Amino acid sequence: MVVLIDSNNFYVSVERAFQPYLKNVAGCVMSNGDGCAIALSNEAKQLGIKRGTPFFELRDMLNQGKVWWRSSNYTLYQDMMRRITKIIKRSFPDQEIYSIDECFCDVSGHRYENLEDKGVELRARILKWVGVPVGIGIAPNRTLAKIANKLSKNTETGVFMMDTPAKIEEGLKATEIDDVWGIGPRYAIKLIQEGVYTAWDFIQLPEDYVLKLMTIQGRRTYRELKGEKCMPMEYDRPDKQAIATARSFRGFERELPPMEEALANYVANAALKLRSQRSVCAKIFVYAHTSRFAVITDRYSAGQEIKLEVATNDTALLIKEAVRALRMIFVKGYRYQKVGIELKELKPENQVQSSLFDRVDAGKNEKMQKALRAIDGMNAVYGKDTVRYAVMGYEKKWFMKQEYLSRKFTTRLEDIIVVKAV
Repeated sequence: MVVLIDSNNFYVSVERAFQPYLKNVAGCVMSNGDGCAIALSNEAKQLGIKRGTPFFELRDMLNQGKVWWRSSNYTLYQDMMRRITKIIKRSFPDQEIYSIDECFCDVSGHRYENLEDKGVELRARILKWVGVPVGIGIAPNRTLAKIANKLSKNTETGVFMMDTPAKIEEGLKATEIDDVWGIGPRYAIKLIQEGVYTAWDFIQLPEDYVLKLMTIQGRRTYRELKGEKCMPMEYDRPDKQAIATARSFRGFERELPPMEEALANYVANAALKLRSQRSVCAKIFVYAHTSRFAVITDRYSAGQEIKLEVATNDTALLIKEAVRALRMIFVKGYRYQKVGIELKELKPENQVQSSLFDRVDAGKNEKMQKALRAIDGMNAVYGKDTVRYAVMGYEKKWFMKQEYLSRKFTTRLEDIIVVKAV
């Protein structure tokens, strides 16, 4: 059996855990730059607010006190995720952290325990210790656990277990085809045109027809809905094949220097992730664009890819090449909204092939790696970007807008809640 623990409206729930006055009031958490809603409370959904709704469309509701807003506080959310998964591990050690708010657990070794009761106890413990409500779905495989988890939202206990053919049939009939994990919008439209409206309708199709229509991934989903276990757990997440970092500016940028400063910061962040998985990159892609809402004559978008002579994870070299690429595509006169970087063609750092024209200096490379490890270590202890490259700047006037950012209640000493005894 597989258990899926999914935090309910995670970003909103975390904000409410530290700000109780937000409970039972419609609320939203916004995207980078406070652009649009990316997380909604149930009350906000009942008001007709949808994910992706631009902030300016709801400003009147905010001013009238009908809705509260918070800027994305990823530092807080990630720390709360770590706390939740640590609690889960006490009950179910074999876990796969699938996303910031979802965790799969293999409970095949718990066959002599009452999993439903254990799920109820775990849910109560998470709510008591962290203050975040979760839904727990239990089923024979990952795809069915996704369905069970969604159905758990409508139960009193917050736990739903699909352990019998009758319960599985009930769950499949209650799940619309476009809500099935692994079936995207394009395939959902095709299936609906064929008269397939629910997951139960889907498994009535011949398997050969599903393979022809949806390839191997579709057949895998089909078999999992029939109760087979086709998707193994991934206890160790595979290394990323590409690393991208981009943010919208606080406003708009017309000049090159602030864009170079922003890009250098993004490259430094991406390079740190690259080193953390002990990889190097052989290509970098830099892009910049204006707002897509600007009039056509004021729109501009461009990108430039640079192939490195030797794959590297050296922040200084990556910044140098990224800035060079940006200067190649920058056109003065436009109001730029975003600049971004993508590190491509990643490979393990112990599999670097030297260029024919590169002068190999093992001693110099070893010194560079020692320096990078020292910088990463100091930044880990004393705070991000304590040691930085000059091009990264200090003022960060371009930094994304976060006018409604809550405090970092669990990771910054000055933001910790102070309780006074009376």
